[in-house]
Amino acid sequence: FKQKTAYEIRLSLVGSEMCIRDSLHVDAATRAGLVLLGCVSGGQASNLCALLAGGDVALSVVLTTSTTLAGVVLTPFLASTLLATTVAVEAGEILRSTASLVLAPLAAGLVFARAAPALAARVVPWCAPAGVLATTGLVCGGAAHAARVLVGAGAWRAHAGVVVLALASAGLAYCASRAAGLGEREGRTVAIETLVKSPTLAFVLARTHLGEPAAGVAAAAMIWLAILGAAVASMWGRMAARPTSAVAAGPPPRWSWSGPVVP
Repeated sequence: FKQKTAYEIRLSLVGSEMCIRDSLHVDAATRAGLVLLGCVSGGQASNLCALLAGGDVALSVVLTTSTTLAGVVLTPFLASTLLATTVAVEAGEILRSTASLVLAPLAAGLVFARAAPALAARVVPWCAPAGVLATTGLVCGGAAHAARVLVGAGAWRAHAGVVVLALASAGLAYCASRAAGLGEREGRTVAIETLVKSPTLAFVLARTHLGEPAAGVAAAAMIWLAILGAAVASMWGRMAARPTSAVAAGPPPRWSWSGPVVP
């Protein structure tokens, strides 16, 4: 039940960027970038952030996996629907790109593990370092490609839009989760999943289908989502650890007697 409820709450918040984009008075390309960022799935870093925040890691993995798979269809549908009056979007082209970026690597990994399990077991320890290097390359390449957008005139709107979108969506996700009856750990998990998106996927899709200004929003998200995710996870993690340490230590003694024991 909690997985289904969390997933429904997660999907119900993808349109929150529409209010933010109007309040910041951004141009059409930046609006398109914010909408696309709001439509992509959660990133893999959300699982680590959920762990640090004292959330439900199993629920985080389920949400990341389910939104990644569902996003193959939902991201093109939502992007084409929400951007219909902003920019021209080909839902079929976005669907083809999303499938090639998400389904193709997943299918290749599953086939490789099934066909050569012994070799796959040797490769698995190297997957995490390779993923870190690949992500670092994508972030550096995205920032370099969108440098003019990130530091140019009016760039603050893209940065502000990403920050406000992330924090507002996470706050709404947390409040909606608690209102729906989910516990504190589950609420934190849904908020982290909504906060920590997959900006690299948004960047590739925006650069391919929406142009450089929209890709600049995703490039800004590569920077800010990592910072915000780590900050929120650290804050919640400290809040979760504080009561436990206090209970373990017990209340401080009001006074002590160091003299001889009198019978």
